[in-house]
Amino acid sequence: MKVSRGVMIAGAVLALVGLTSFPRLLLGSEPSRAKELIQQACVQCHRLEGHAESRFKLRAPDLMWAGSKYQRPWLIRWLTGQEAPLYAKGYRWDLSEGPVKHPVLSEADANILADYFEQHNKDPRVKVGAFDATKVTKFQAAFGGMAYKAHACLGCHTIEENGKMIGGQQSTSLVTAGQRYDKDWLFRFGQNPQDFVPHSGEFLADATEPQLRAVIGYLMVQGVSDFKYYEPWTGPEFGHASVGRGKVIYKEYCMQCHGATGRGDGPGAATLEPKPAIHTNIAFDQVPAEYVYNIINHGGAAMGKSANMPYWGLTIGQQGVADVMAYLKATFKGPQ
Repeated sequence: MKVSRGVMIAGAVLALVGLTSFPRLLLGSEPSRAKELIQQACVQCHRLEGHAESRFKLRAPDLMWAGSKYQRPWLIRWLTGQEAPLYAKGYRWDLSEGPVKHPVLSEADANILADYFEQHNKDPRVKVGAFDATKVTKFQAAFGGMAYKAHACLGCHTIEENGKMIGGQQSTSLVTAGQRYDKDWLFRFGQNPQDFVPHSGEFLADATEPQLRAVIGYLMVQGVSDFKYYEPWTGPEFGHASVGRGKVIYKEYCMQCHGATGRGDGPGAATLEPKPAIHTNIAFDQVPAEYVYNIINHGGAAMGKSANMPYWGLTIGQQGVADVMAYLKATFKGPQ
């Protein structure tokens, strides 16, 4: 059979693309090499199958969900000895063993092992897409940092703050958590750490889902100097904002305190201290969109203002916030 040179080249290119696509398929003897590496470097300390157990029955973190837990670039660096120890007191802090030196693999072997984990050590409990790191805002990350401390995460985990390491050392360091963990795995872990390491001192926080998402957002920023924060006031809802809809929402939710014409004389204002903002005194087209968005979406207290101003984001949704912002900008121009 006669095959043209162009067809042969195209086939070779397609084959190459298939081989280099992500995740990479294990080829030839690689599965056996991966199993050999596991026997040589992993099973002495790690478990690769079974159910969650107390840390006090283990020697190192479980790897049965490693394919869902780690970001590949970090895992390669870890396996090739380019990352600092994660446990300052050792994984078994009760044994006072200190940080343990991890076996170092070649980059080729590290990639083979990472491929194996991606194909064989997935956690079915982790829902892909459960957490969208591209929607983490600067405000959310800052709030997550406060929630992280308020829910005592700092008591066990080290983070970096203003160039200084702070926090407990009896559990894994989170200094570079944003480079290390898969966002969806970390979100599932945060929903109940006891599902992964029961009876090991892991704390189940009484946090709402928005609080948990803020904490995960905060952790995904750790160690990522060029993290790109989402700016919701530039999102699609704001491209479709309606002054008319905003006027209706203003009447339904805002005028009870700010008044029908924005003079701060709504029925709820008489007994409030401090008094509601007088919108007629504000030129909203001159106020930064980020500030207006945050005070409507997250509430007064979140912006250092009165806690009497509710956080309306959950009630009116992002489109509602966009519409109210459009109404404020179109209606209130400041003192004339």
